[in-house]
Amino acid sequence: MSIPAPTRLASGRQVAGLMTGTMKAAAFWAAIAIPATYPALLYTGLDGGTGLLFVGLLFANALALALGHDYKR
Repeated sequence: MSIPAPTRLASGRQVAGLMTGTMKAAAFWAAIAIPATYPALLYTGLDGGTGLLFVGLLFANALALALGHDYKR
């Protein structure tokens, strides 16, 4: 018993839509949560390792903002 091609394609689109929605939701909430770490990093000082972590978090926050900007629109 084989599944007809249109049904398989429709279910693939549904799965892709769910994955896209999940990714947007995760990115949206990450964009909200990541800046909560900035005060602690700035308080401890931005020496070599901490400075690199801070720049990495800034990049991750910008990426999360770009990916999650239209979540729940």
